[in-house]
Amino acid sequence: MAPPGPLLESRPEGLYAPAFDAFLDPTAPVPRAVLTHAHADHALAGHAEVWATPETVALYRRRHPDWTGASREIPYGTECEGAGAVLRLVSAGHILGSAQILLVSRDGSVLYTGDLKRRASRTCTPIEAPAADLLLTETTFGLPVFRFPTKEELERRVLAACREALAQGETPVLLAYALGKAQEVAAILTEAGIPSVLHGAAWKLLPEFAAAGVPLPSSRAYETGPPQPGEALITPPSTARSPMVRGLRKKRVVYLSGWALREASRLEFEADVLIPMSDHADFEDLRGHVASVGPQRVLTLHGFAHDFARILSAGGVPAEPLPEREERPAEDA
Repeated sequence: MAPPGPLLESRPEGLYAPAFDAFLDPTAPVPRAVLTHAHADHALAGHAEVWATPETVALYRRRHPDWTGASREIPYGTECEGAGAVLRLVSAGHILGSAQILLVSRDGSVLYTGDLKRRASRTCTPIEAPAADLLLTETTFGLPVFRFPTKEELERRVLAACREALAQGETPVLLAYALGKAQEVAAILTEAGIPSVLHGAAWKLLPEFAAAGVPLPSSRAYETGPPQPGEALITPPSTARSPMVRGLRKKRVVYLSGWALREASRLEFEADVLIPMSDHADFEDLRGHVASVGPQRVLTLHGFAHDFARILSAGGVPAEPLPEREERPAEDA
């Protein structure tokens, strides 16, 4: 197995870029971290210095209010020069502020995706696919069984589930991760004229979304009171068995995740409706991103890394799983 270098090294803390003396989405606190986005599985607390898009820095500070480290805000497309290399952040389409990290030197180029989504979103910038010699891609849904419906079909299903529940006097309970999907769903409901009540973990992030031009005027905080007739509740999947949800006398629970393709999710989250709505790329979109970037070599990580690498290799794209990577449970799928 060849090393990720010359622009990257594998270290116990994660991928290290010597030209910038920085780690990419490290798995432990480090002196300098370049973060792709603000989900906790990629943006641990405790780094001495953080480089990221302005939106990710703001979300990181909001989610880690006791953090006192330094930050460097890098807007999309801005070039940062290091020791013989250039670093640029390009949109990943995953959540607000999410970015891929492009490293370029005279020896070649590397694109590290972090988490990515190729489908359009109401709450974040569309993905880019810059050319790179080496691609390090996530593979959360890197198996052929993970094929999601179109964005339009998914939104139709969300609204149909909500309208059917409301028509029967039930509260629609939408299980959606607190950062990214919760706000995306709230935006869908806002456009459809359905007011929503947000769990506190999602509600506290709304100032960052509003600052980025994504106001959600039809949403209110759960702390102001439980959902009333005509309102939908948006809350993280981890609350599916909490008093907040179980205390609702008449409800329809809708689980929103790529993992909703598994029927087992119905029992796991006591869900009435399963909708495979994800902030990640499905199998075909992962392959599409590889084709768009056009790398000479691919390293896979986060998810079905071995399987996806084998599939790419069988199709003529040299690919291997990145070795010795500590698997972290995804905060959002």
